[in-house]
Amino acid sequence: MSQAVRINVVRCPGDNKGKVVPLGSSLEETLKITSDKFGAEIVELQSLKGAVIDDVHVLRDWDTIVAVMKDYTEGPASPERCAHEAGQPPHDSASEPADFVLRRTAYCLLPDAASRCDWVKLNVGGKVFATTRATLTSDRGSMLATMFEPGWSSITDGGGAYLIDRSPEYFEPLLNFLRHGKLIINEGVNPQGVLEEAKFFGISKAIEPLEALMQSEELSSSGHFTRKEFLRMLSSTSSASMLRCQGIDLENVDLSYFDLRNINFKCANLRGCNLSNCDLSNCVLERADLSNANLDGAIIQCVYMQRVNLEGATMRGCTMGERLGNITNMEGANLKGVLFDNSQMNGINLRLASLKGAFLRSCNLRYAIMAGTDLENCDLTGSDLQHANLRGSNLAGVIFDNIIAPLHMSQTVNVTVQAAPLTLPPQGPLPPPAPPPN
Repeated sequence: MSQAVRINVVRCPGDNKGKVVPLGSSLEETLKITSDKFGAEIVELQSLKGAVIDDVHVLRDWDTIVAVMKDYTEGPASPERCAHEAGQPPHDSASEPADFVLRRTAYCLLPDAASRCDWVKLNVGGKVFATTRATLTSDRGSMLATMFEPGWSSITDGGGAYLIDRSPEYFEPLLNFLRHGKLIINEGVNPQGVLEEAKFFGISKAIEPLEALMQSEELSSSGHFTRKEFLRMLSSTSSASMLRCQGIDLENVDLSYFDLRNINFKCANLRGCNLSNCDLSNCVLERADLSNANLDGAIIQCVYMQRVNLEGATMRGCTMGERLGNITNMEGANLKGVLFDNSQMNGINLRLASLKGAFLRSCNLRYAIMAGTDLENCDLTGSDLQHANLRGSNLAGVIFDNIIAPLHMSQTVNVTVQAAPLTLPPQGPLPPPAPPPN
């Protein structure tokens, strides 16, 4: 085995203080190197799932494995053992989630396993919370982690709960964040208060999403935004994270050539906006008003646009086709009079949308979902409708000149097509009857 291969060895899954160890040519050599790194005798290596590793050749560069010290192999590292060390009744591991059982088992490998598995009570502003010391110390750089490390002591109430003079309303979302890593704030709770609590307790991982949430709420409650103000807001956030701009007013603002990926524009006012050549990938435009907007050349892939209002908009040369199995959803949208010429719309969902008088000339509509769509007086000249679903559509007055793929009966079941009036030649005198045969 090449000495260039390195592995990350930790004491338990989730430990962020592991050591990088060069992989030896054998298991015995790797155990010796690992023991020297940790300053303790390592007798076993395990995967993060708890499987024993008996052959180093199965390991690859930068794999993460768990080191088991000698003192912790005398008995099985089970949830029941962990509960016994913590002074708690045993739990039924079959009823617990697998990842929780794994974390509980991992803590038994630590020297301070018993203290970390302790359940503690917190009296925060008069409201009692019950949680584990492991949850409170999960963000190791926070004040809570420092407060509840072994050896820390504080004043308790009559029930043994630690007293913390803070607001329970703002503390509860942070406690849940430490439990599962997701920031969930109930309706009626001011995010500003939660942000201040996060700063007070030093929970740094919660500060950034809270600041982004505060900024998006300020946008929603503000009046009309100018191009400069919106650009300043964009420059302060990453295009990889979802930016919440629900209800924002950007009417008639020039946003051409902007990178607008991953923005939630639900119910936003974008009437008359210049969005030409913008990248709107992965945006949410549900119920947004984009009437008379200019989206020529825009990238609109994987966008959620249910019931959006695009009446009178121009969308020439747009890229709206399927990407990596994800489609743009315009179900129930108002697309009356929209100019779609030369757009890539393969796989798009236009179900129940209204496209009265729209122009879709030379468009790629392969595999498009247009069931129940109102296409009255649409111009589909030169478009590719191969495998498009037009079942139940209103095709009255539609122009199908020079379409690339012919329409089959299976595509046009229950549709109404307006027929051209029949023009008869002028009536002349009747010819004389033929003479009877001899």
